[in-house]
Amino acid sequence: MGIQDRDYYREGPSFLDRVGQQGATVWLIAITVGVFFGQALSGGVRGPLTEVGALDARVIQGEVWRLVTAAFLHADLWHLFFNMLVLYWAGSRVEEVRGSREFVLFYLLSAVGSHLIYLAAQLVGVAPPGAAIGASGAVTATLILFAFHFPHAQVRLYFFIPMPVWLLAILFVGFDALAALRGGGRIAYFAHLGGAFFGMLYFQTGVRFGRVLDRTPKTRVRPKLRLVPPPEESPVPVGAAVTAAPRASAPTDEQLEAKLDAVLEKVSKHGPECLTPEEREIFYKAGELYKNRRK
Repeated sequence: MGIQDRDYYREGPSFLDRVGQQGATVWLIAITVGVFFGQALSGGVRGPLTEVGALDARVIQGEVWRLVTAAFLHADLWHLFFNMLVLYWAGSRVEEVRGSREFVLFYLLSAVGSHLIYLAAQLVGVAPPGAAIGASGAVTATLILFAFHFPHAQVRLYFFIPMPVWLLAILFVGFDALAALRGGGRIAYFAHLGGAFFGMLYFQTGVRFGRVLDRTPKTRVRPKLRLVPPPEESPVPVGAAVTAAPRASAPTDEQLEAKLDAVLEKVSKHGPECLTPEEREIFYKAGELYKNRRK
């Protein structure tokens, strides 16, 4: 045994290995934080990243990417902190239940859905005009979905007041509804409400976005057959005369091949379980025939 094979000499997982083990929630947070620092370095809320990615009426003119990019932009550090805190706490548990791929699809589509509802509220005049940024709609959808899965999980409102998460979700949605009816001000409360509605609808319908988007045609796999010979006969006594079996004639071979084709056709339609003992015997005889031909 070499020294590199000993347990105390083996190295632990590398940095890249640890990075690859992180879940989708951590990656969503990392990307959002990275975009925020890109915003800060390029001018903040008045910089080019915000100008290109913020949610506003230009979506109707064809700039549909804003429905997603706005969820990765934030107004300030506190805005980012509270959104990412809730996303990490609720998103990690939801990801465990739904899977990483499904959770990412849910998060991105909930951002799109909540932003569409916010734009609709602007168009009908119940939400103030202007651009909006932030992951609050998608994070609210994640919180509501978490509350449906774990209604009795204990949380602390403002880090001090203990309560079950179902009560927190009701208080959160109720506060957003009252604030939205009063005009909303600078906060996109209708995006929060849109996210809450999206999360509830997702849970109640039982839809799985991964299944809906996976439209890869499934090809029928031809069953693989294995010929199992009958048990071997007792060995021939020493000194006994052994005679070679007569070689099958050509007409017999053709008849056997015709029967084999019919049996294979039956297997391709109904599976090997439907074969009768006589049809299984045809497989065995065909195998012996082809083996003799190769000799």
